[in-house]
Amino acid sequence: MWEQIWEGVERIDFQKEREPYVWKFYEMLLKGYDFRGKRVLEFGCGTGINSILMALRGARVTFLDNSEKALDIVKKNLEGLELKGRLVCRSVFDSDFGGEFDLVHSEGLVEHFLGRERQEILDIHARAVKKGGKVLIIVPHRKCPPYRIGKAVAEKAGTWIYENEHPYSKKELLRRMERAGLRPGRVLGGEFLFSLVWLLSPLMLKSSRLLRKGIGLSANKKMLKLNYGNRFANRWGRVIGTVGDKL
Repeated sequence: MWEQIWEGVERIDFQKEREPYVWKFYEMLLKGYDFRGKRVLEFGCGTGINSILMALRGARVTFLDNSEKALDIVKKNLEGLELKGRLVCRSVFDSDFGGEFDLVHSEGLVEHFLGRERQEILDIHARAVKKGGKVLIIVPHRKCPPYRIGKAVAEKAGTWIYENEHPYSKKELLRRMERAGLRPGRVLGGEFLFSLVWLLSPLMLKSSRLLRKGIGLSANKKMLKLNYGNRFANRWGRVIGTVGDKL
């Protein structure tokens, strides 16, 4: 399933002048973080766009994904921008990083697991970051009605492409980060208006063109204010995110 997704978005022409909405959400969560010289790890990197933007700001980035196709997309974009990065094709659960990184992050990853692995994957994030470093996590929000409705309809119609996805509440996200030995900050919500598009997900997810457009969509300042970090986004946005400090 994921190989089909990467094949659908591999023609994204990423340019450093076009910063997507998710990156702007990262900037809100990290609040002026200085990437220069920092060692960064992204678990489940996919296209790696957010980590590539960190590399442009001086970070030394490791991209981990279990898909060669996803890493091929990362490699293409790194070469196009004349950047370097370490590419690791491996399952997160087979990784053996220990306190090596200043920042470890993932977006759209940890919600794919239940049972023991639900906590274990947060523990792996925490083990990979050094003491005093940061872990950033972005996940789908359980309390976003359009997302939940669109997902349920798409699953019933057989057009859902993101496999098993189990969204988080704010309380669960904070609780599991604390169990992993992280001190989380406040939780911010995002994609408040964009969540309405998920009502069309049974049709939208059939189109690789729409997937490419969604991933590569450049942020607009007005839409950014409406979609991220405001009262409505924090309560009903499609995604929630937080940054935890390693104790």
